[in-house]
This record gives sequence, C-alpha cells and structure tokens, in this order.
Amino acid sequence: MNTITDFLNNSYKANPDKLAIIDDNSKFSYSGLNQEVNKFSSFLNQFPQNSVISLLFDNTNEFVISYLGVINSGCTAHLIPTGISQSNLKEQIFSAKPRLILSSDVHFSKFNEIEFENLEKLKFSEIKKTSSDTRKPKSSDYAYLIYTSGTTSSPKGVPITHSSCVFTTDNIVKTLQYSKDDVDLLPLPLSHSFGLGCLHTSLYVGSTLVIQNGPTIYDILDSIKKYDVTTLAAVPSTLSKITFSASNDSLNLLSDLRLIITNSTFFPPETIRKLKETLKTGKVATYYGLTEASRSTFMIFDDDEKIESVGKPSDGISVKIVSVNDDLSVGEIWIKGSNVIEKYWTEEHTKENLSDGWLKTGDLGKIDDGFLYILGRVDDLINISGEKVYPQEIERVVKVLSGIDEVVAIPMKHKSFGEVVKLFVKKSIESDITKTKILTHCIKNLERFKVPAKIEFVEDFPRTDYGKIKRFMLK
Repeated sequence: MNTITDFLNNSYKANPDKLAIIDDNSKFSYSGLNQEVNKFSSFLNQFPQNSVISLLFDNTNEFVISYLGVINSGCTAHLIPTGISQSNLKEQIFSAKPRLILSSDVHFSKFNEIEFENLEKLKFSEIKKTSSDTRKPKSSDYAYLIYTSGTTSSPKGVPITHSSCVFTTDNIVKTLQYSKDDVDLLPLPLSHSFGLGCLHTSLYVGSTLVIQNGPTIYDILDSIKKYDVTTLAAVPSTLSKITFSASNDSLNLLSDLRLIITNSTFFPPETIRKLKETLKTGKVATYYGLTEASRSTFMIFDDDEKIESVGKPSDGISVKIVSVNDDLSVGEIWIKGSNVIEKYWTEEHTKENLSDGWLKTGDLGKIDDGFLYILGRVDDLINISGEKVYPQEIERVVKVLSGIDEVVAIPMKHKSFGEVVKLFVKKSIESDITKTKILTHCIKNLERFKVPAKIEFVEDFPRTDYGKIKRFMLK
C-alpha cells in the first residue's frame, strides 16, 4: 500500500459488506463508506490538487467521510480540534491558508469572523455529492496537517505525507497484531494524531471501528459490552478512572479485551498492574511519539521489570540521547526514521527542530538496556543549587496518593538555591487530601532538595486545544 486511500480501497474490495465505522448515530459498511468517500472527493475536484481543506468535526462519520474524501481527492486535510479557541483558530487558518473550510452544522458559526481571499466555507450538509471520477494522491503528497498542542510554545504546523503514514500504520499493525477480526473502540478525538492513527489502523486491516464523541466512563464500558469490542485505545487518565472508579462487575467487561493501548503521557504503574490483572489473556501497551514522529517506540507490559519505560524503537526508527548537561546518561531525545517529518509547515520551525533528518523532540529521556524512559521536557528541568531535578520524578511520587487527579511540578525562583520546586495539585471530586499530607508523603519518598517548597491547589490547569497542560503558563 502506498497511500492512506489504499487502506479503504483494499478493505472494501476484500469485505464490502462488513461494518467499517459505527458512531453514536449511524453505521457504514466498507461498501457504503467507500461510496460516500468517492462521491465526496469528486466534489473537491474543483480545487487544485494539494489544496488545503480545513475540517472541523466532532467524532462522527461526517469526520471520517470528509477526511477520507479530502485525501482521496489529492488534497491535504487540515484537522482542527473542536475545543479550539477563537484566537488559535484564526492563527491556524491564517497559517494553513486553506481553499475551503468544511464543518459540521453545529460548529460552523466559529468561522463567521474568518475571511480572506479565495476562501470558501461550507457545511457538511451543503456538499453536493456527484459520482464523477476522482483524482488520486501520490505517496509523497501531504495527507494531513495538524498543529501541535503547544504545551511549551505556540503551535507548529506538522504536515504528514501518505508514505510516512503508511510506514507508521504498518508498524502499528505488526507490533500490536491488529487484524480484520478486531472490533476497535475509540473514545479519542480523531483530530489528534493518537485517534487518527487508530482510524488508519482499522482501515488498514479491515476491522470495525466504534467511534465515540466525548463519552463517559460508563459509555465506554457499555460500548465494550454492546459491540463485543476486542481493542481499546484511551489516554492514561481515562484508563486510571476506569480502573479505580468502576465496580468489579463493570471492570470485568474489560477482561476479554485482546489489547488496551495508550500513549506516552505518564501511565501510573498501579493502573498498568490492575489492567493486567483484569485481562484474561490480553495485553496492555503504550507507545512514545509526537505528531512529528508518530509511534516511535512501543512497550508491551509483559512484566514489572521495565514498567515505567515506553519501550524500544520500532523497526526502521532510530532514537538517541543528546546530552544537555554534565549527566551524559540523560539528555534530549532525538528521533530519525521514515515516521519523522521532512519539514514543518514553516521554514522557521524546520530550522529550529530538525537536523540532518533527526527530530529534536524537546523531551528529556534516557536509554537503559535499549529501553527508552521519558523524564520530562528539556525546558521543564529544575536546577536546585546545581542539582538537576526532573518534574516527572516528583509528579510520579505525588500521583500515587488517592484523591489527586493531576499534578504539575515547576521551578520557582529562590534567592539562595536559584530554583526550588513548586507543586500544583488538582484534587479529585470530594477529595479531602491536604497540603500537609502531600508534604509529609514527599518528605518520606524524595530527597530533601526535591521536596516542594510550595504546594498550591487549583481547580484546573491551563490547557491546549487538545487538552494537554500548558506548563509554561504556570511559571
């Protein structure tokens, strides 16, 4: 397979009547989906090949049809998260320079104030579908454009080629053994690279994908039972909530899953152990990657020995550590391989973040026995009287306490030590945890210089449009 469109075409030819996509309101077989996508893409023939088409949709079949229709026409899909701020939306549209904006009816009003030359705006319901022949993309064409979440700086435009996506999807399928017999549950946004990669994987093998739009924990568990789900993709916080808030009967709904996959955001070891205990024969796995270098490593948790690792590099991918201080064993993670972008949407970001094919991730890490460990961000390193402290080390210690949803450790200026640790804590609903209890726990489990000098409770954290915490806004 050379392009993303081959995923759908091949699965349609192999099993035309099989259910391809299920959302909250509708279902499509591979035959029906293929027909809708071809009609949709034929409408886009009026725009020059490789034009950017911006998409704003919830997790629905409308997203799937629009996205596949855009790339099937030889255009590039600019994927916009539904929770985007108005200022960021304007910034992305100005940067991407689309020829057309497509949106669900419910989100269309967000574009009322956005106007510039040669820009058209249409609702999904206004697309006039035809059955004329469509163009086909080349493997070197950009399939989609996603702007990074901007946790440490302004978002960067990341264009992904068909060939890069095919390489990554092939690695996912081989490593995690997806097949046409799977029923994959996806409660993740399709506008993010994690969720989008799951869509690609299902189309690649010809499985059935159940997509959910902002589900609760109980919606997820209900769908597992209703559709006889075999794989679940979810962020660590969702898995932790399922593990520790659901009843034993509800938790048993996970027991027959073949696979639970998450991403490299901190995955609490106690959650991993509980999930492994719950699954009869299934696997729990995580991956490390960025939008710029998707699925660079995989970790399947077979035992506890390396439970905090994100695994080893995938086939055809190299990872190295570039020292940023005197500790040569720890440094910035650099990635090279066919999954890494050749350039950003702007030349400025390309010069800053790419060097001879290597992507400078900005993540701190170490490699032990070939396994990669994530220690935080280079910019987040805390320097206490010359001692380098990694925020995640402190956050992991505090997160084991019950009654805590999220924790962020940042540097705080100090006259004598240069910097000390300040801790922000978001408590769980009805939590009675106190600052004294957190401090006592830290004193028992951390070296003295790593103990927070100040603890502050917060209602929530400033977040990106993808829900990631903006650490730089706390400093």
